[in-house]
Amino acid sequence: MDALKSLIESRRFDLAIMVLILINAVTLGLETSPDAIAAFGPLLTAIDRAILGVFVVELAIRLVVYRTRFFRDPWRIFDLFVVGFALIPATGSLSVLRALRILRVLRLISIVPSLRRVVTGFI
Repeated sequence: MDALKSLIESRRFDLAIMVLILINAVTLGLETSPDAIAAFGPLLTAIDRAILGVFVVELAIRLVVYRTRFFRDPWRIFDLFVVGFALIPATGSLSVLRALRILRVLRLISIVPSLRRVVTGFI
């Protein structure tokens, strides 16, 4: 358990998650281009799903490590909702939920302490 806690609280882990969030933002942007979809559609989908899988594992580890303390941090709850919405199939009447995938970019706020302070200052 201590090893998992050390992992998720390390700067390298945060940097890795930030890089994945940025890569995910790029793929989401590319998915708005018909040319990019025509050329790289399956690859973009695979990247999106792989990154979502990493986010799910990250949250699972945080839930295991922090247990009930996980729910005391509003940023962790925000992360949980953002990733949870991404897991809902976006077909039919739920296709509007695909637009909520852009909220994953806002996870940067929960990862970067200086961004957190700025947003908290506005509240």
